[in-house]
Amino acid sequence: MFKSELDLQLTFYEQLVKSKTVSTNILQEFNARFGNVDIVEVNFNDLNVTLTREQAEILSLYSSALVVGFLHKNTPRTYKYLISKTGYTKDYLNSILLTLEKEKIISKLQNNKYIICKDFEFPNLKFIAYELKLRDWKKAIIQASKNTNFAYKSFVVMPNDEAIKIKEKYSEMFYLYNVGLIGVTNNTNYHYISPKITKHTYSISPTFISSTAKCILKEEFQAI
Repeated sequence: MFKSELDLQLTFYEQLVKSKTVSTNILQEFNARFGNVDIVEVNFNDLNVTLTREQAEILSLYSSALVVGFLHKNTPRTYKYLISKTGYTKDYLNSILLTLEKEKIISKLQNNKYIICKDFEFPNLKFIAYELKLRDWKKAIIQASKNTNFAYKSFVVMPNDEAIKIKEKYSEMFYLYNVGLIGVTNNTNYHYISPKITKHTYSISPTFISSTAKCILKEEFQAI
């Protein structure tokens, strides 16, 4: 049915593009923390791009996103806490904190404590990740499970005949990893297993933070 994974990817990508809504973008080879994700669907109902380009560039770096992920708007965190949680050296952490302060993402309080600026608003984006494989579903399911670090739903996508076989024999593995399964033909696709929704907030998921910032930096979001 499909001669290569690229053939499968292009076919599925075209199907997603045809069925997408006006509040959806379809991105190929999206760079996440752990490597490229084959296809990512980004949902942005009434998106208000609240990040400046400078803020997005900073937060697209995982090192900066990790620091912000440990901070809150209402609960100050100590410098000692950030050193402990991030594992960064003092010099490296200081450089990140200064940059975040400069761009008004965080504020430094008394007693060497830090908090997210009250005026800072993080964009509300939702990601669906798709990992495509012709046959190696085991490798795909591991990668798809990693994608739940930023995606609220993550799927393995395979040729339809392979997807049917896998659903019959190994469906429990997909439920275990909370990963969905989609089968693709030349003309359409079928959802055989649907994952539970994974909720993300910017205060706990650095991969979600950096992924959102990277999306904002893309040209197709600049005009929104």
